[in-house]
Amino acid sequence: MTLNLDSYNTASTMIHAAQGTALLAIGFTEAYALYKPGGRIRFISPLALLLSGAVMLLAMLYFLGGWSVESLMFSLQLKSGFYIFVSFACFYASAGLSQLTFLLSEEKNRGWYYLFLFFLAVIGLLYFGMSKKVNPEAVVEVAAAHSAFGFTLLAAVIFKLLNGFRPRKGFNLAWVALILIVSFQLLSYKEVEGAFDFRVTGLQASPQISSPAAAPGAVKPLNFSPGKSIVVNKDAKITHPKRTGN
Repeated sequence: MTLNLDSYNTASTMIHAAQGTALLAIGFTEAYALYKPGGRIRFISPLALLLSGAVMLLAMLYFLGGWSVESLMFSLQLKSGFYIFVSFACFYASAGLSQLTFLLSEEKNRGWYYLFLFFLAVIGLLYFGMSKKVNPEAVVEVAAAHSAFGFTLLAAVIFKLLNGFRPRKGFNLAWVALILIVSFQLLSYKEVEGAFDFRVTGLQASPQISSPAAAPGAVKPLNFSPGKSIVVNKDAKITHPKRTGN
């Protein structure tokens, strides 16, 4: 398999879109429930969360692995910070499963609902760690955007918890509004250019041999040891060592 380095940014943008779609479904179903509680429409929210978790994993499998689990693992080893999206997928799916269980209990088992809110809070906290997973030149932009995601989602959860202890229409309206805001933030997000480009950590020199002078602009091949990173540009491609030629 040949990996285009832009695949990391494409996968990240797709994952953010899946997250935004799931939160948009929560916002719309919660808004609908303000005026017409109950009904099967409530199940759209947990199903959207479960589906978003699956879409995140499939996006990584397709863009980074070409539908090959072995190639995906190789790509994740090249950029280990990308594992944070696996965590996102798990927590989004866990939030959906918790909310679904609560609804199937006819909303009697409140513990599952608070677990649903807990997972949403964890997701909010995960956004603050995103800036540590990208290259230094992209940290400021990524931190600003993801801090906004995190603060908005955590504020939404807080208002929903307040409404659970002291029911107020204002608390519910704030919960719905903030969930919709963070969903639009995620849907409009496009991964910052250079966020997942490769940088040098070490190189092993190849044997010195005589060769004709390279033409201007030509790219010279580099020999490197396993586990070492290489310098590449955004248009470069990396071929999986065990799948050369595919």
